[in-house]
Amino acid sequence: MQAFQSDGVRAAAVLLIALAGAAGIVTTRAPASADSAAVPVVYTIINMTERLADRHNCPLDLASARSRIEAGFADTNFLLEYSPLADGPDVFLHELAASASPGTTGAEPSCIWTIRVSYKGRSMTRQARTAPSRTADTLESLAQDSGALLVTETR
Repeated sequence: MQAFQSDGVRAAAVLLIALAGAAGIVTTRAPASADSAAVPVVYTIINMTERLADRHNCPLDLASARSRIEAGFADTNFLLEYSPLADGPDVFLHELAASASPGTTGAEPSCIWTIRVSYKGRSMTRQARTAPSRTADTLESLAQDSGALLVTETR
């Protein structure tokens, strides 16, 4: 009992207990989940429409654009992470630009969208003419097309 009255012996005992606990934590592995296999990809969306009149006539609903793009990748092995400020070749970049086209007599005006997607040096450009209210549908089909950029790069 006199041995435990020494500060050095007590400190050594506490150190041994701490090391044993740390070794137990390090060697214990958490079960792997299905989500841990997902490949994280940072993406961003930039509205490149320059003219204010075009921005007004062809508005970009950013929240809808994000949800449509993410829905397009829901069944893949990619975990898209949105960042409004991300930049660089490792960012899955969506650049959207619109120009408004007035409708002819009795016809609805239309928006001509140019959509450029780039990732790690690869890019693709698509154009679509839509009614201003149909922009979200255009983005959904783009998400399915642009998935080839991710799949080709990572496999």
